[in-house]
Amino acid sequence: MGCGKTTTGEALARRWGWSFVDLDWQVERAFGLSVRDIFAQHGEAAFRAEEARRLSEVCRQERVVVATGGGTFVAEANRALVQRSGISVFLDVPWGEILRRLPHKWEERPLFRSPEQALALYRSRLPFYRLADITVRPLFGEDAEALAGRIALLLRGFACAT
Repeated sequence: MGCGKTTTGEALARRWGWSFVDLDWQVERAFGLSVRDIFAQHGEAAFRAEEARRLSEVCRQERVVVATGGGTFVAEANRALVQRSGISVFLDVPWGEILRRLPHKWEERPLFRSPEQALALYRSRLPFYRLADITVRPLFGEDAEALAGRIALLLRGFACAT
């Protein structure tokens, strides 16, 4: 959370004329609830199960850029599905920058209740994020459009990107 997956993904999709899917939005729509409320009313396991279903659906599409939720890539089955379906990109935003972006997000995300909890979660997920096909570290002051342009150049070496 806070690395710019959605904003950058939307910019990349626009650049290529592809569809864009935010996986969290898909799960929210399926439940008719916010992520926070899904966790509160149904639990993380229900959220993760629906997330996996939605990921499976979207991975069958062509010409789509997907912003996964922060925990999606932690599950081995999800990583394998992404690997079979396209190219994964890790936006490697330094922790300090993520923390700077989060003050207005604490209430939205059930697993980011405090800076300490968020850091612990970030550290536990980082080894999984590093398994992505491509890692891109945004430059200081780089906006989503410029970052999407860099990612597009990096993806030129791949036959297709999902």
